[in-house]
This record gives sequence, structure tokens and C-alpha cells, in this order.
Amino acid sequence: MDYLEFSTNLQGKIPFADEIITAQLAEIGFESFSNEENRIYKAYIQKQDFDQQALTELIKTIEEHLGELNYTITELETVNWNAEWEAQFSPVEINTDILIKAPFHAIENEQNFRYVIEIEPKMSFGTGHHETTCLTLQTMLDLDFTGKTVADCGCGTGVLAIAALKMGAQSAYAFDYDPLCYENTLENKIRNNVENLTIEQGDLSLLEGKTFDIVLANINRNILAHNMHYLANALNSNGLLVLSGFYEHDIDFLLEKTAQFGLHYCSHKTQNKWTAILLTTNN
Repeated sequence: MDYLEFSTNLQGKIPFADEIITAQLAEIGFESFSNEENRIYKAYIQKQDFDQQALTELIKTIEEHLGELNYTITELETVNWNAEWEAQFSPVEINTDILIKAPFHAIENEQNFRYVIEIEPKMSFGTGHHETTCLTLQTMLDLDFTGKTVADCGCGTGVLAIAALKMGAQSAYAFDYDPLCYENTLENKIRNNVENLTIEQGDLSLLEGKTFDIVLANINRNILAHNMHYLANALNSNGLLVLSGFYEHDIDFLLEKTAQFGLHYCSHKTQNKWTAILLTTNN
């Protein structure tokens, strides 16, 4: 799947300029964001979802708060992602419980971890490096997955579904609209020798007519908000919902949405302004 990169320099802008831009760009389909130490801000969108006119109008709104904003849009060059990951992908440790590694990693203390997950990441999101994946996994460690049915929405590499099964889940259902993620999750299922993992390609409407004990959704805030009915209706009685993929300042916005469907806040975790929320159907 082809991506475009939005890039701008925030030097001289107010401290929270990146949060203002992220909130606005997410409204028109941008789905991944970074703000480097030199304040070079970047955001990414699938080429098929990009609307130049919508961006132009949005920039005018942003400039009302930040002043003139010069930016570039660049089409990302197709690269050998396997080679890129082999050069850059380092193992991830979640507390002392979870180790996420690639096939080419040799880990001396691997046996010291409760759960070892081997991921061939390719281009799929979900290696544990991003704060939202890490926070979701940390939240999962607080839960009892024994005998539970689990949905992994927007599964990326399938790491969350695989983790749930290794934690004792009875079955997991993973899906992603991106065909590369679908294929990658199929490969990682085999690589981790997990059973009872069903994988499909599609969006959150795939949840319709299905119910689970635990639903995991690490997706951007606007997709979550617009599809909260699918997530809420997919929960069994006493079900648990873990949401991530958004900033801490979006918590209240999302809690307003979840409350409309009878979901109750339990807790949240935060790292570098990113957050994960745990909710339940049980009041």
C-alpha cells in the first residue's frame, strides 16, 4: 500500500503545535505521526485517501493558531522493508514479561520472559516499538485472558492477538483493512505456532454479529469514535475493551463516546503523551 508523507518544521511555533496539527490531520485520514527532536513534524496517509483540497483548507485553519505553516507532501519510495527492518528493528521488552523479537534476533535471556513473540514485521504496524502497542500490551498484562474470546481490531502484525493467545485466551479473531497486514498476521500466526486464531481482511464492520470477552483496538481516535457502536456491541456481558492509538488529551473526548454505549472507565496508562484506556460493560 502506497503512503504519502506530510512534513513541516515547527521551529519557533508554540510548544504544543504538534498536538494541534495531529488533531486536525487525523480528521482527514492521516494515521501516523511523529515529532522529531529538531521539531521536524511528520504525518502519514495512504495515497488513496489523500485529498489535497481538504488539506489546503485544513492548513488555513491551523495557520489561524500557529501562523504561516510551510509543508511538503512526498510520496514514499517503495523499499525493501525486510532489509530495512533487519537493519533497524531491535527487540522490545515489555516489563520483564513480554519479549517481541524478529527471526534474525538471537536473545541470550529469552527463557527469562513469560511470553516470547516472534514478529516478521514487514510493513505492518505493531512491533511493540510504538507507545500505543507497548501501552496496550502493558494493559493486557493486568488482565486475565484464561479461557477468554478476544478480538484484535486493526491487527497490524497480529502481535496483540498472538499475545492474548499466549496469555491463555481460548480464541482470537484478528482483522485489518490493509491486505499487507492481513498477510503479515497469517505469517506471524504460523511463526508463533498459535492455534484458534482467525484472521480476516476488512474494517470494524466485521465485528457486526460477533461478540467477545475482550476487544483490543489500537487505532486512531477518529476511527474509534466513528465506529464505537461496533466495538461496544461486540462485547459480552462483563466484557473488557482496551482502546489505544491516541493522545492523552483525547481521553475525555473518547470517554464521552464510550459512555453513550454504556461503557465504563476502569483505568488508563500513558507514555510520551500517548495513552491506552481500559473500559468495561460492567458498572
